[in-house]
Amino acid sequence: MEYPEAVWLPITPSGALSEELVSELNALTRSTGASGGLIGIDRCPQTITNIDNLQIQQAAADANFDQTYQWVPEASGKIDKFFVNIAAHMNIDSISSGSATLASVTLTITRQGGDDVLFERVFPSGLAARTVDEDADLFIVQEPIWGQSMRIRAGNPLNIRVQITQVQAATVVSDVGLVPFFPQQIPATTGTATFWGHSGIMWYISRDRKT
Repeated sequence: MEYPEAVWLPITPSGALSEELVSELNALTRSTGASGGLIGIDRCPQTITNIDNLQIQQAAADANFDQTYQWVPEASGKIDKFFVNIAAHMNIDSISSGSATLASVTLTITRQGGDDVLFERVFPSGLAARTVDEDADLFIVQEPIWGQSMRIRAGNPLNIRVQITQVQAATVVSDVGLVPFFPQQIPATTGTATFWGHSGIMWYISRDRKT
């Protein structure tokens, strides 16, 4: 590895994927931390496409999404900053009363074989509660994370846990999930080319001068 190095880590789905039309999304919001809600383009992959279908890795109905991914560094070094680019989705399957809300995404990074938490942050969506059958929302976390100084060792995995939380009230069936490939804006309809992003993390790695 030549330093400094930018390494793109895609968040790849596991298991079966469910499908939804982009045109059925009610709202799209972005995290409003350091990025201020702006679209992140810091070397993260983007695609221009006219497709109108989301593929979603979902939790069971009425359950929060909780999935841990693993990255094994090929070389030792120090992560000075990284860029989070993860999309979350919520859909109401059926509703008799009440509402459901796509509340937040939590990202936790730990080192394999240890209890030390290298990074943990909750990203609130700011989305309103939904009250209608088939209502669906998309929340994109696009945040630069600075000043971490996370040391990595060749062959020592990092565990990356993504939790997507929904809040339900009264009688409603809804599900949440992670979207590996997502539109940067809505509406996005068939026949109209738009920018789509990819869920993942961009690491910025430098030499660890303490080793």
